[in-house]
Amino acid sequence: MTMWQLCEALVPIAIGVIVDRAIIPLDATAMLWSVLGLIALFTVLSLSYRFGARLSNRALQDEAHDLRVEATRVPLTRRRAMDDASSGDVLSVCSADADVAALVFRQIALGGSALIGIVGISAYLLWTDLLVGLIVLIGVPLSLVLVALPSRVISRHSTAQQTAIGMASSRATDIMTGLRVLKAGGGERWAAEQYRDASRAAADAGIVTAERTGRVQGIGSLGMAVVLALVLLAAGYRVLSGEMAIGTLVSVVGVAVFFEEPVRLITAMVSIFARSHGAAQRLVDLQASAPVDESGSEVPEGSHLQVSGLELPDGRELDLEVAAGEIVALVVEQPAAADAVTLAMAGHSDGADAVLVGGHRRSSLAAAIADHVVVAPHRVDLFVGTIRSNIAMSHDGGGHGSTSDDGGGDGAQHDGEAHVRVPVSDDVLRASAVAEIIEHLPDGLDHVVQEGGRNLSGGQRQRIALARALHADPDVLVLHDPTSAVDAVTEWEIAQAVRRLRTSRPGRSTLIVTSSPPFLATADRVVHLPRSGETHSGTHLELRESSASYRTAVDR
Repeated sequence: MTMWQLCEALVPIAIGVIVDRAIIPLDATAMLWSVLGLIALFTVLSLSYRFGARLSNRALQDEAHDLRVEATRVPLTRRRAMDDASSGDVLSVCSADADVAALVFRQIALGGSALIGIVGISAYLLWTDLLVGLIVLIGVPLSLVLVALPSRVISRHSTAQQTAIGMASSRATDIMTGLRVLKAGGGERWAAEQYRDASRAAADAGIVTAERTGRVQGIGSLGMAVVLALVLLAAGYRVLSGEMAIGTLVSVVGVAVFFEEPVRLITAMVSIFARSHGAAQRLVDLQASAPVDESGSEVPEGSHLQVSGLELPDGRELDLEVAAGEIVALVVEQPAAADAVTLAMAGHSDGADAVLVGGHRRSSLAAAIADHVVVAPHRVDLFVGTIRSNIAMSHDGGGHGSTSDDGGGDGAQHDGEAHVRVPVSDDVLRASAVAEIIEHLPDGLDHVVQEGGRNLSGGQRQRIALARALHADPDVLVLHDPTSAVDAVTEWEIAQAVRRLRTSRPGRSTLIVTSSPPFLATADRVVHLPRSGETHSGTHLELRESSASYRTAVDR
């Protein structure tokens, strides 16, 4: 890019030399050499820009990719990353902000080459005429200072713009997630107004940023116009006094006009630096929301699960114990308390300090312990792919027009990559009742799952999510209302099958947060946490006989 800028600056200088050496003397030989020289100059100019732009854009795209991957890794691998942010806001940070932050890489190449071009042009003007050179050396830095002064303001407005874009993206994500509910309840107008307000706020923030950026560019153009006018006046005076040749005047005027290009690039560099700084700040906030050392490195020893003094939203404390190989059902009448329990088990809240898994605090366990602890929340999240990939959590190329096969574990080639078909146990499929689903599908486990599982019913999505948790076969399994959308007959079959599957693996502990009678009846022990009062423990039948509040909570 530096060679490109220097060649651009040499064009008016070469034209001035041609005027003095070939045109005015009417020298045909000199004109021929001049034309060949111009061809060579433009060849170098074109090739240097071609390869320089290619390299700078490659650096931009590579860095944008690295930033997107690194930003996405934070919410995936770190506990409590941006707990207070919506999924749409996180999506905006991991995509739009990463792309904007990476723009600085291309601008460094352009701005750096522009600075080199300005230095080269200034040296030529000083060599040609001291007065003209001094005008440029004084005027251009002053213009650049005026351009750089508002950069912090632009950075603040850019941060506000990216935040507003994130809010609009979050609103759109929420609306798309609940689109069916909105249509069923006639909430389309309300949703449209909500998104329109969020989009308008983002547009207003963008207009403010563009206005400040435009002012900076205007200041830069005005400063260069003043410098250009002074250069032309000084050069014209030198020609009239006989101190400068016509060709030199042409070169000086051409160089002065060319000055606008590098200054424009530097002005744009300042504006883009400010925007990139604002986007980078949001990426830093994402990284800071979950410190790297938040997770410990300990691994559970055994499957004994103990909860001691877990503080619930209503101020009460929960004490609970699940022995190795035991299946315990927890009946929590307050939904907020049930969520608090599952979040603590997953290590996503301060309550993780009250949870002991295999003798170690949940908060001190390593993040990657899926073989030991799996917490399946009530909310079901399925991903684009196949039923198999959603159960095994492995990419098998499904959902992208690839050809599927029914063999578990067979390899297949899709889009130039090898996607391994992970086998799923028949016991897992039967226990989760996914076997009933796939026997009616032509592609079986390789049936395509659309975004969010929208081509599946709520009950089918729950079964697949349950199969995912059972397939992991962890030492400690926590389920939260795994079959609330399943019919009663199937739910009873699932409860019995889950018990058989978990007890067939020695030492596996299972905690099920539910009020489902089938799961309560098949549990070894039931712990009842009423809306008020003390916690009760016993079998399902014992609690039904002794506690009226328990009967009210579990009867359907």
